[in-house]
Amino acid sequence: MYSTIGKNLEVNINSKHVFKKFLRKSERKESINMDKESNVESNKGLNKKSNKNKGQEISANEEIIEDPRKIFSEALIELGIKNPDILYISCDSSLGASGAEFNMRFPERHFEFGIQEQNAMGEAAGFALSGKIPFIAAYVPFITFRCFEQIRDDVCKTNLNVNIMGNNCGFSTSALGPTHVILEDVSIMRSLPNMTIISPCDGPEYYQAVFAAAELDKPVYIRIHRQKIKRLHYEGYIFKIGKGEILKKGSDITVIACSTMVHKVLEAAALLAQKGMDCEVVNISTIKPIDKDLILSSSSKTKKVVTVEEHSIVNGLGSAVADVLSKENPVKIHMIGIDDFFAVVGQYNEVLDYYGLTGLKIAQRIENFITDKV
Repeated sequence: MYSTIGKNLEVNINSKHVFKKFLRKSERKESINMDKESNVESNKGLNKKSNKNKGQEISANEEIIEDPRKIFSEALIELGIKNPDILYISCDSSLGASGAEFNMRFPERHFEFGIQEQNAMGEAAGFALSGKIPFIAAYVPFITFRCFEQIRDDVCKTNLNVNIMGNNCGFSTSALGPTHVILEDVSIMRSLPNMTIISPCDGPEYYQAVFAAAELDKPVYIRIHRQKIKRLHYEGYIFKIGKGEILKKGSDITVIACSTMVHKVLEAAALLAQKGMDCEVVNISTIKPIDKDLILSSSSKTKKVVTVEEHSIVNGLGSAVADVLSKENPVKIHMIGIDDFFAVVGQYNEVLDYYGLTGLKIAQRIENFITDKV
């Protein structure tokens, strides 16, 4: 069935009329005018110094704060320039931060499905079977849970090069209510054979992850946070799927994190250093396949491990680390995240504080674990 769909789509793609656009031309024009200034600046940056987002040409002494969604958009545009097979599929988000610019540059390669994530995922599979490389994006709850059957049966069982971009992961849009908060996406995506899961911690990782996903030629899920983040990687950094890194060496305890929590853990490590506690901070941006060698080497040195994630501790990053340790190096481990319940919602920073996911509160929990109070 999908091979037929794929052929039909490939034939029709050149006509620019594969699907009816859900946005009227006037609406699109208005959006373009509203974002014109930012788009011009973005495109200048891409044309002049495309390596900037890869961590090049900027001093590590210069603090850079970046929007992950904008970084994804810039990476996708550059990838689209280099590869005409790159397609972008959006679900009621074509005017969002990650889609508007791609639509401007490549309208014939952008397809808006509205709130039809299940249909969109099935068509992404058809595109992949026809030799295209689709990137499909929507809010995390809708691009994972709503179309999980299509991801499992249409994408993963056939091991297709479909790149799923989960916008606004964790508590990103907690203020919008419980339907927009998803703390179980890693849990369900980890259960799928052939699926790769990437949860970047800063701009260069987001940027390079887009290119790495396209080249992998298999299903990839990239979690995109809404919160602006500080750049941690600079000149010479190369992101590799399946490889983590030590951001701070230490000897007392290994603290493993991903995404936004990497920044909180670095804050916690600085606070604990003032008390003479030496934390080794490990960034695991690829949750699946996880970097077993790095986890084992660090835990063998420190003998204690803490994991920190803006996600449920059930089958998330902590569980992935525990799976490795239980089989090959059974040391003490403590998981920091959201326990096995449905979380409350509210303003982002308030919710983090409520669940103990601030630098100070993470430091307190790590200290308690080091001193055997947990």
